[in-house]
Amino acid sequence: MNLKVEERWMEELFLVFLVVGFILSVLLNNAVLSYLCVLFGGAVAGRIYYFKYQKEPIFPFILIIIGFLLGYLIGSIWTSRVLAFIFFGIGFGISYYLHLKKILVRFKSKSFVK
Repeated sequence: MNLKVEERWMEELFLVFLVVGFILSVLLNNAVLSYLCVLFGGAVAGRIYYFKYQKEPIFPFILIIIGFLLGYLIGSIWTSRVLAFIFFGIGFGISYYLHLKKILVRFKSKSFVK
């Protein structure tokens, strides 16, 4: 079988982040830590979406983000799935907005070092 990693990277990363999200949500048995983790995951997803938007094909990265969120929601035993989804959306929205308004910037950009 001749499987090329260059052609299947999106599916493999989708599965990896699905498993990572599931394991992370199962291991966090405190509701507050679980909500903070999903909020942080949404913020990271918003940052990735901002940097990849209009520069590269965005669909693979959206699927990878959905893979993490889906794995997290499947494994969330001690928390509400609706609240976890809302916190992910809040983290995503705040992070994307802060990057859009140039409040959060890249570390090596000129506006970071003043």
